[in-house]
Amino acid sequence: MRLDHPIFKGPLAVDIDLRPNDWGKDFDDRGVWQVQTGKMGSENDYGVVSDGHGFEDSPDCERISGGINSKSPYALAIGRQANMLQWGFYAAPDRMTASARKVFLNAIVYMKQFDGRKPLVKKVSRSRSWFQQYLAAVRELPDKDAKYRESYAKYLKQQFPKQLIAKVGLDAKALEKWFKDNVEYMRAKQRWTFVVDSDLAKLGISNRKPEFLDWLTKSLNADSHDELALRLAKRYLGDDHSADAKTALAYIEDNRGKLFFSDTGGYRWFVNTNPPVKKPSRQSNDGVREFR
Repeated sequence: MRLDHPIFKGPLAVDIDLRPNDWGKDFDDRGVWQVQTGKMGSENDYGVVSDGHGFEDSPDCERISGGINSKSPYALAIGRQANMLQWGFYAAPDRMTASARKVFLNAIVYMKQFDGRKPLVKKVSRSRSWFQQYLAAVRELPDKDAKYRESYAKYLKQQFPKQLIAKVGLDAKALEKWFKDNVEYMRAKQRWTFVVDSDLAKLGISNRKPEFLDWLTKSLNADSHDELALRLAKRYLGDDHSADAKTALAYIEDNRGKLFFSDTGGYRWFVNTNPPVKKPSRQSNDGVREFR
């Protein structure tokens, strides 16, 4: 929870009463904020969370708070994309705490400045940071319930490359090393599956860092028919911006200061067409794991 975010600051003054955290080490060690009262399912409807992995790939997205839910601490309960606010808690106002009602009203005021904006990216794939959750699950596989452990282990094995699992199984250290060695070269194979880009791995260049754009510009300027450079341009700039070297170079040069990479948008570069917005600074807290 980002307590430094504007919706917790005003225009209504809010007293956030943090209660002791009894939900485990993955939740905020500062405590938890009670948003609503009443029994879930009978007095309150169940809420909604969004996939928090890669949510802030796009500069028009803000992760504001997670929430206690059936998925994980990383799922998003309160967040913004362009002119849309997700308030995932479903309690009616008369079952919201006093502080929650004020924060909700503050959120409405905060969203006014984003009127007319449209999302920059449509989610079509999973972020590579999902592997951090898979790795955490491998490290914490339950020992007591053998049947559940077997079922969950089968699920986790399916998230990693078959050849890798055949070689190391669910050896957490080996899987962590593989992820560390290959995280910068990952891309989506299908909607929810990943592959390591062998072209990038050979080059030792990340697809999501500015160094990729530097390499592409240098390569295509040196040889407009460079097969590898054109292939990677098509893969990571999109079909509309990679028909040939001239098109790719113009796209990079014209938009360099506004380009950003999105895993969830399909593992490619996009242009931020929205005017700048001053976002609150981030606060890192020991015991809180954030995925970006």
